Amino acid sequence: MSEIGSAPLPESIGRYRVERLLGRGAMGVIYLAHDPVIDRKVAIKLVRADLIGGQGQTDYLARFQREAQAAGRCMHANIVAIYDFALHDGNPYLAMEYVDGANLADVLRARGRLASEAAVRVALQMLEALGCAHGIGVVHRDVKPANILLLPGDRVKMTDFGVARFDNSDMTQDGTMIGTPSYMSPEQCLGQAVDARSDLFSVGAVLYEMLSGTRAFPGRSATEVIYRLMHEQPVEIDTLVTGVTPMIGAVLRRALAKVPQDRFGSAAEMAEALRMASVAPVPPLSAADVTVLAPAAARPAAPIVPASTMSAQTMPEQTMPAQTMLARVTPAEVERAERALALLLGPIAKVLVKRALQDVASPAALWDRLAAHIEREADRTAFLRQRDRF
Repeated sequence: MSEIGSAPLPESIGRYRVERLLGRGAMGVIYLAHDPVIDRKVAIKLVRADLIGGQGQTDYLARFQREAQAAGRCMHANIVAIYDFALHDGNPYLAMEYVDGANLADVLRARGRLASEAAVRVALQMLEALGCAHGIGVVHRDVKPANILLLPGDRVKMTDFGVARFDNSDMTQDGTMIGTPSYMSPEQCLGQAVDARSDLFSVGAVLYEMLSGTRAFPGRSATEVIYRLMHEQPVEIDTLVTGVTPMIGAVLRRALAKVPQDRFGSAAEMAEALRMASVAPVPPLSAADVTVLAPAAARPAAPIVPASTMSAQTMPEQTMPAQTMLARVTPAEVERAERALALLLGPIAKVLVKRALQDVASPAALWDRLAAHIEREADRTAFLRQRDRF
């Protein structure tokens, strides 16, 4: 196989009839081809494994095949499907779903940034795709704008699952680095083993760029980018971009946490947090959800009875047990407060809510008590705004 760019267009690769070149890089090339058996267009990604010599080539081919098999099981509407894997002149290739769309990297270069609502829609579909892959044990490892395809109708497809990089220095092993530096997690930078939370860090970096038009960790060299990624925090998105809410900023801070344990535990959890951070104002409570207190004048005077015979129902409000007062905080309100707090503090929110419920008597008091646990003033304000939506 001759050098990419100077190689003539092959007539066929396997059973696939090559029609034209779609793209190329240092280690591979992508063609548009036709599958005559099924009569459909496919994208063929042909990889230059012949540039890897000796035992390294054998190991690489075996690993590539295993990862292609795993990625081929990722069947989801937001994932570019892999149809086939085989060898052509000793080099591996993938036959994939052909998607006629623009990649996000090109869109961001042309537009600069996306509207907040559009960026969130893209991120949510990315998380849907990753949730599917993570569910079968596939970690993407190279989530970046170039691997995100935008289709008509606000649809999104992610590509390059499991086999995202093909050069010898980026093989998918512990102790080696794989990924694109601007979007890598800190553990990727260190060449450590990665899990689903590494992909979520990358989603956070992509979302930050979609919202702001700038990278979360910019730099003029890979060394500068990696230093910032390892040691610095990005500029707060809600102070950088008008119209981005502090709650979305809170989601990004958690997604971009340096330590995996401080990030969201799953794609579904991050998606739920992002939906909650970006929802429209919640409508007023329905009549069925509202507790109506009778006017004071309509209440009969309480009889004078010995304190020892007073029931919880006849005790003055200030001496009522906490359990009776908690009846005014509905389960729906408790859940809403817990979810809002979890955006900022993570799983500890459940424990803090449980403790607060021991001695608060109203929804407002619950939110105020929980807000005291939030260190950053902007986050506290954003949290209390969630309460005030009612």
